[in-house]
Amino acid sequence: MSTADTHIASGAVSAILPLFLLEAVHAHDRPDEILEDEDLTVSLPRRLGLTGVIDTQKRRYESAVKSGKKVPLEEFASLVRLVLKRPDAEAILRDTGHRMANHQFRRVPESYIKLLRALPHRLLVSRWVRAARRLLLQMGGADVEGTARPLAFKLHPAPLAMLEPAGTTCVMYSAALEQLGELYSNSRPSVSHAKCAALGDAACEWALDSI
Repeated sequence: MSTADTHIASGAVSAILPLFLLEAVHAHDRPDEILEDEDLTVSLPRRLGLTGVIDTQKRRYESAVKSGKKVPLEEFASLVRLVLKRPDAEAILRDTGHRMANHQFRRVPESYIKLLRALPHRLLVSRWVRAARRLLLQMGGADVEGTARPLAFKLHPAPLAMLEPAGTTCVMYSAALEQLGELYSNSRPSVSHAKCAALGDAACEWALDSI
């Protein structure tokens, strides 16, 4: 068993993460329009996100979220592997990252955000770094480092980065950081995946220009 497989076998993620992944799949598989002569009994079951199996899984994760249970990282990785076989895998993973950021931000009182924006910018950045670190921990990070100067994050280990195609799953984290940055500051930051464990680096690292 590789080191990445060992970390996957022993890790866990918030149940909201696989739930949002399936919701993203469902959103991407929902037809924009239905043709008059389309046989839905044939076409819809082919869309993974609209199948009964996925619906059952979503209800199970919804129950786990309510009870505060975590989901084994290995289980989530199996779902990601299925998504990575799709041509729209990157779009689905980005959607999942956005949903995670939106979910966390909704739990922050609006009055608190307004106060942060009125105070010196360094205080906003400091609070955002804490929030972003908690978010990455929910998304499977066992050891997450975040710094305000420079504005950067390090995820080690990063076993999901090793899933084929290597490094593709990292867009989920990039999207989450980007979305959370915009929600806090009203300005969309530029996020670069500076280093990637899938490319032989010691850890996955992300750098942001600002928030």
